[in-house]
Amino acid sequence: MTASTPRPSFPRRVAAARPRKRRYDLWDDAISGLGLSVHPSGTRSFFLRRRTPGGRVRRVTLGSADAMSVPQARREARRVLPGLAEPPARNAGPRYPGRPMADFAGEFLERHARHWKPRTRQANRRIVHNEILPVLGHLAVDDIGPGHVRDWFAAMADRPGTANRSMPVLSVMMRMAELWGYRDHNTNPCRRTRRYRTAPMERFLTADEVVRLGTALDRHEPHCPQAVAVVRLLLLTGCRAGEVTGLQWDWIRDRRILLPDSKSGPRTVWLAGAARAVLDAIPRRDPDCPFVFPGRSPGKPVSTVSQHWRRIRDDAGLAGVRLHDLRHTWASVAAMNGADMVTIARLLGHALVETTERYVHLSARSVADAADRVSGRIGAAMAGSGGNGDGDGDDGVDGNERRGGRHAQG
Repeated sequence: MTASTPRPSFPRRVAAARPRKRRYDLWDDAISGLGLSVHPSGTRSFFLRRRTPGGRVRRVTLGSADAMSVPQARREARRVLPGLAEPPARNAGPRYPGRPMADFAGEFLERHARHWKPRTRQANRRIVHNEILPVLGHLAVDDIGPGHVRDWFAAMADRPGTANRSMPVLSVMMRMAELWGYRDHNTNPCRRTRRYRTAPMERFLTADEVVRLGTALDRHEPHCPQAVAVVRLLLLTGCRAGEVTGLQWDWIRDRRILLPDSKSGPRTVWLAGAARAVLDAIPRRDPDCPFVFPGRSPGKPVSTVSQHWRRIRDDAGLAGVRLHDLRHTWASVAAMNGADMVTIARLLGHALVETTERYVHLSARSVADAADRVSGRIGAAMAGSGGNGDGDGDDGVDGNERRGGRHAQG
């Protein structure tokens, strides 16, 4: 860029921002401290960074750049700015004490819910109205203490999953209450509350179960071809159910699906031949409808797959198996066939490998085979035979180690 070429405006730079190998920030020219953070995963979020009079640097995420425009981010930054600029007042109490929790909940959902994806927004609204307000709605925001939270959480002991999903929502509400001046700083009553331990729900299909599922899909295809095609794509791609049911024709590029948005941001789904064949067999009856699987309502994707799935899985003898378990199956088969965690994480669209590790389940046979291979190689190396213990001709424990052994003997 030459000296005479003006720098592109912040909105233009935001629109053109693409992920790199490392996270980077873009800064607004209009509001000091407002920036856009771009992560390698493709996640892009607006944030506000300011230094308090006491010298402390505070950084607050304002929302996803996919759900918030630059003007909206600037408005939110101006709204949040007073809470960042003022130093935390010790023993001074909140700036606006006595805010009723019921009133604050409405403000919270109006100001903060835009940062969530649509399905998260719906789920968290239900939590606020069905789980939090019926118990805590009669209190003032700054009156809610750790004892209230413990009692509220304990009352949901028979619903540990609901309790564990509700606690983070209440914690975010209390954190925003501090930021907006309704509570004193550093008084979040949800801190140090331990979640309930729940039995893992994830499972994967065995080879025999996959065969039974395939047979059931063939039987049901004449009655519900859309649902059958969705299930096949889920099993062949490892996608989330919403990514397949909401799939649009324009996102399909030869052997790839370019998802403009997912749980972890934009991502590419790679189509193997079997998955591509499923898509090629789907007719596009309405050229004006963008969805591969259109629903009954105009302009909406299919919404009846879950009902058909329950009949299909029961027919296959897979009672209790969820559509999401097909994603676990895909990840587990990938791992059992030698794919490493980083590759599987990228294929699944996970931002963190730790998330992928929860998805991967290995069969007892694959674990036993791996143990045999590792022990065989180590045993052969200890015996000085240089073999791998199972006759496949590999380089034992380590190719350099074997070469070193030969040199030592020579």
